[in-house]
Amino acid sequence: MDEAIDRIMSSAEIETVLDCQIREEIKAKIGNYVAMLSSAGRRDANQLTEYGLAYLRGLRHGPDSRYTGC
Repeated sequence: MDEAIDRIMSSAEIETVLDCQIREEIKAKIGNYVAMLSSAGRRDANQLTEYGLAYLRGLRHGPDSRYTGC
C-alpha cells in the first residue's frame, strides 16, 4: 500500500509542493483512500495507483461533470 501511495505522490508531482503541511495533508487523504480500497479487496499496486491518481484529479478539479448525473 505504501508503494502505491509513493507512486501516486511522485506521478502527480506532489513532492514538488513547497508547503510541507499541504503535501502531508494530500498524502494523508490519498493514504486514507487507498486504505479504503485495500480494505474493500483491492490489492493490486498498479490499480491502486490508477485509482489514487483519479481520486487526486477529483480533489484538484472537482468531480467530472460527465458523471454527476446533471
